[in-house]
Amino acid sequence: MRTVRHLPVFAKKTFLHVPSIRLSCTTCEAGFGWSYEFVGSKQRYSWLFRSHTVEQALGSTAAHSARMQQLPASTVQRMHNEAVSAECQRIEEHVWNEAKEMSNLVLGVDDFAVKKGHTYNTGIHNPKGESMLDLLPGRKLEDLRTYAHLHPSHAIRIADRFHVHGYVIESVQEVRKTIQYTLSPRAKAHLKALHRLLNPPSESLDEESRKRLEVLLTFSPLLHSVWEWKEAFSTWYDCSPNFAVAKLGFERWCEKGGKIDHPAVRSALKTMRNWNVEIVNYHQCRWTNVTVEGRHNRIKAFQRRHYFTRNRSRYKAGILIECNRHRMLAG
Repeated sequence: MRTVRHLPVFAKKTFLHVPSIRLSCTTCEAGFGWSYEFVGSKQRYSWLFRSHTVEQALGSTAAHSARMQQLPASTVQRMHNEAVSAECQRIEEHVWNEAKEMSNLVLGVDDFAVKKGHTYNTGIHNPKGESMLDLLPGRKLEDLRTYAHLHPSHAIRIADRFHVHGYVIESVQEVRKTIQYTLSPRAKAHLKALHRLLNPPSESLDEESRKRLEVLLTFSPLLHSVWEWKEAFSTWYDCSPNFAVAKLGFERWCEKGGKIDHPAVRSALKTMRNWNVEIVNYHQCRWTNVTVEGRHNRIKAFQRRHYFTRNRSRYKAGILIECNRHRMLAG
């Protein structure tokens, strides 16, 4: 009799006892064993039990799944490694076919740290399909150019709105810091405590926050002008009706910033002018990397759970599964 571990029943271990039958051909006298659909040859765990155990390990760790199933961690790790490569291949094929069939495909490209300041990877994402397509080692321009050469396209580059807007907000805060030291102790403490009110658009603030913001802007004409310049940039992003109008509006916004005499503003404007084509291209395709940034949280959680993963192909497969798990559920 074969003893096969199956899915638990009423939170109890369940074992199936099935006969191990040997057969032989009457013509050629070749011997073979009877095979069952629910379990593999010479295996002690059913397919459903293996699938359930691997699913638990994907959401946590092999050690946690082993404790839940009362199995050796090495056994769960082996099941996990066997399942990951096949599952990754299925998901990767699905998301790539979906991307190829899309009209006006949008790609999100962003890097994330394996070890901050030392090792980085770059993810290729499909925001429309809510999926991750590929994972590249490194984050240098040469790595991306090599990948683009292998996957040629006629794409336009778009600077992500979140990061671009961040440069402007940083310049506002740099101006705030220089002004802060010229104020009286009471005003200085007030401005420092409420400095975050300068960052969001004014219409997103409640009535009480707006009143506090108005008080902050009275501390310095320079701070008020920089804040208005920042607000004009948000308005340009939200209200430009088309690409041609956006291009003219961006030039006017840069001219307005050129009248502000501060090093932080001049530095921000230099960056903006160097990337003006990519920034204005947002108005040809209004997509951002918001979903990509959110997916990075999943990747970081995966890396914390699987810090022991040294095999590059297994590491890549694990991340692609982690970021496309909804594809597994849909399949």
